[in-house]
Amino acid sequence: MSSMQKKITRLFAAASTTLLVASCGYSDYPGHPAHNTHTEAYVPAWNTVISGWDADWDGTYVYTVDYNHQKWMKKDYQFDVKITSYRNVVQNSYPHRPNVFPSGAGFEGATGFAGGTFGSYWIANDMDADVDGGLDNFDQSQPLDADGNWIEPGLILVSSVPEQEVDGYDWDLQSNIKNASQLLGSIIDNGGSINGLNLGLNAVTLNNQKFNIETFNIGFSTNGGGQNEILIKNQPSAKSLINTIIANTQDLKRAELKLHFDNGMEIAMPKGLAVMFNHKALAKFAK
Repeated sequence: MSSMQKKITRLFAAASTTLLVASCGYSDYPGHPAHNTHTEAYVPAWNTVISGWDADWDGTYVYTVDYNHQKWMKKDYQFDVKITSYRNVVQNSYPHRPNVFPSGAGFEGATGFAGGTFGSYWIANDMDADVDGGLDNFDQSQPLDADGNWIEPGLILVSSVPEQEVDGYDWDLQSNIKNASQLLGSIIDNGGSINGLNLGLNAVTLNNQKFNIETFNIGFSTNGGGQNEILIKNQPSAKSLINTIIANTQDLKRAELKLHFDNGMEIAMPKGLAVMFNHKALAKFAK
């Protein structure tokens, strides 16, 4: 495998929240032991751009976590982590300046730098560190569609390890890489560019069984804000992918996942991150 392929593999693993289908909601997150977030801490690794799937899903998403683990070793400690996704209907439009990663406390009502406004979307409360709450953790009073029905996420992510957080209360939880320019340089050792790179997903392994699918294209880019992105667009071959997922996974249950690409790369879900597929939400794209 070339140096470029190895670096792209790492980028894929880091951004696996968007690798398969649209509408990603996080239901479970452990947080950092003994840490108390300053209201909401921003988790940049979870940023998602969704395109061409559904008017209630498409847009730019950023995610925050809010918790107090300062009493985590005491008898009266109550585990409680709030996970909030903020959505802007404008794609590739983030609520902060290029190369600046702020605390997430100001995301409600923030203006995207390419237009649009962010508002809270999916909200989950994880009340038990030892149980995967999945769909049950979500506040189903929002978001609602035009008929008043809850808009369900199609892909639910369960994180069992803490991520690097950008938080005004504890800056030590940030990455050692302080801006997107450094991040890009660390991903691509040879000074190349990921702009315009497209890879074809031609098989998936679900729970240790491999299935071939019609090639589903995934694109890499670096947006105007200096952010590395993986763009997952709806396309005709999405039906093959989604039908394979629905037929070979249990609804809203953990699924083991590995992706296979037409250039020979194979990428499994990162350690500490599990995926649940919401068959009901995905079914409308499988027809």
